[in-house]
Amino acid sequence: MSAYYIKIIPADPYCHVDMQTAQNVQSYLEKCIVVMSVEIKMHVSPAFVDSGAYLEKIACPFCGSELWDWWGEEMDRAAAESGEDGLFTRLDETTLPCCGRKASLNDLKYDFPCGFACTEFILLYPREQLTQQHIETVERIMGMQVKVIHSRI
Repeated sequence: MSAYYIKIIPADPYCHVDMQTAQNVQSYLEKCIVVMSVEIKMHVSPAFVDSGAYLEKIACPFCGSELWDWWGEEMDRAAAESGEDGLFTRLDETTLPCCGRKASLNDLKYDFPCGFACTEFILLYPREQLTQQHIETVERIMGMQVKVIHSRI
């Protein structure tokens, strides 16, 4: 049986949310969404936050070319540079193999959405979807924009 998660991350991959704010977000989500649990994960450097089995395509944000093979190699290179297992200390722009333009791994077009983050809020088995009002409230509590990632493992 697969697990379904909704993950909420800051739009800025390098943003660190302080523990009090994170607990306020966690408390809010637990009160307003029927969910098995809301977990907070904090990393010293950005981690890749993926959509699991939902991820079907990784494309260039400029020309739309598929980048699966290049992306895997680039992720390995960027992770190796960080020296931290599963974390990315640098998400520098790199030259894309399709059109020669520059973008970071975070800028690529992931279908379903994915991202990089130092702080994650993971909602396990939510029984309802987040509304725009939920997202805006989380953004207000955190004082920043967020990304919502649906994931099936």
